[in-house]
Amino acid sequence: MKANIALVGFMGSGKTTIGRILAKSLDMKFIDIDRCISIREKKTIPEIFEEYGEKHFRDLERKIIEEESSDNNIVISTGGGAIVDNVNIKNLKTTSFVVFLDCDVNTIYERVKRSKTRPLLNNSDDILKTIEELYEKRKTLYKISSDFSIKIDLNTNIYDSVEKIKNAYILS
Repeated sequence: MKANIALVGFMGSGKTTIGRILAKSLDMKFIDIDRCISIREKKTIPEIFEEYGEKHFRDLERKIIEEESSDNNIVISTGGGAIVDNVNIKNLKTTSFVVFLDCDVNTIYERVKRSKTRPLLNNSDDILKTIEELYEKRKTLYKISSDFSIKIDLNTNIYDSVEKIKNAYILS
């Protein structure tokens, strides 16, 4: 069994919410990579994107994932785009049981359509189309990077999802 659990998936898939509950139920520490970045930079994610660009954000993300994933007994909630960086995937796969929260596009849209904290959607004229295009580009990476995947939609019971992930992790 690997020392950690890393949750991957598109923005709005529930990584932070499920991660907190999962960590508590397994008596593990919870780390939200986006929150770590915000704290370290003393800026919101949208501010970082606006001031320095996505490349700078991805560099910060890589550094923090490397640092945090080297610890043990933690549940890591990654950012939605963390899997586009091979170094992140390598670090997570080495140290963590990687779980893909496979959330359908319509659920993602419903969860994020009014959010102002999603820099990749903030300037979009058609949020649903942007989500569909980004998700399509990333879906294969999510799948091949994960050890386990779980379907998420608007009817998903969060506690059932936590139990399924917990059982898969324990049996891994």
